[in-house]
Amino acid sequence: MKCLKNPQIDGFVSSKFKAPNNNTAEETLSRWRKDDETLWKYVEEKIPVFLDHTGSAAFDEHLKGVQAVLRFWKSPLYLTRAALFHSVYGTEGFQGFSIPLSERSSIKNLIGEKAERLSFWFCMVDRSTLDKTVFDWTGPLPPSTILKMKSRPELGAFEILLKKEEWLDFVELTLSDWLEQVEGASLKPSDLFLWKIGESYAYRRFAYRKMSEILSVERKERLSKIPKEMLEAVMATESPETRCLVQPRTPPMSRASAHALEALRAIGKDIPTDLSPQPMTEECESA
Repeated sequence: MKCLKNPQIDGFVSSKFKAPNNNTAEETLSRWRKDDETLWKYVEEKIPVFLDHTGSAAFDEHLKGVQAVLRFWKSPLYLTRAALFHSVYGTEGFQGFSIPLSERSSIKNLIGEKAERLSFWFCMVDRSTLDKTVFDWTGPLPPSTILKMKSRPELGAFEILLKKEEWLDFVELTLSDWLEQVEGASLKPSDLFLWKIGESYAYRRFAYRKMSEILSVERKERLSKIPKEMLEAVMATESPETRCLVQPRTPPMSRASAHALEALRAIGKDIPTDLSPQPMTEECESA
């Protein structure tokens, strides 16, 4: 197993919001080492070395990076475990590698049912339906609230029903995942995401901002400040040239997803044909 070490080595602002760091207690480090030994071994054995990923790091390093962000946020163990496995079945935006769904029971035994279920939803979800729940949020939700999302169209758009705390876990994982990688993603163009250099910041920018607000209110005892501070710090690294661009929806990553979107357009769904980053408004363009 690789030694657990300070992750603040990549020069990105996001690294300031990762743990372990110089303030991490030795007792905590010891507990993390023990928990990581088996989990990291599984990831390193199953995932090809240097597998290409949206960010600048290899895929397995991104998984560990999201885990490090959530540890800095003092997230519960099941959530930091989910972070390490959050994309392993393939997601809407990452289909370069996937562990077969037949492995779900093995992963449940490895990280626990709660963490695996969160990872599974993360891989299945149509992010536009997640963002709808985010934009619909207007204030603290009653404990009994059930939030409805759907799977990706090419997977049948089946319903994903989450209890309030499950949804908040999902939001926390989603925001940490993006903030960990957006700086690295901005350094290169992406044919799949339809980005030129620097345009990654445009991707779902308003949804991520709203997520930081939601967490600051719904989980104020733990997250009243940190996610917002991290989002502001990371987004401050964006070049002025792209700050008026927004990309609300993920472009299709496969032929199946492209066909599914075409089918939805054919029955009247309002899905733009050009899913690349677009100017927000004329006023912003000229600012």
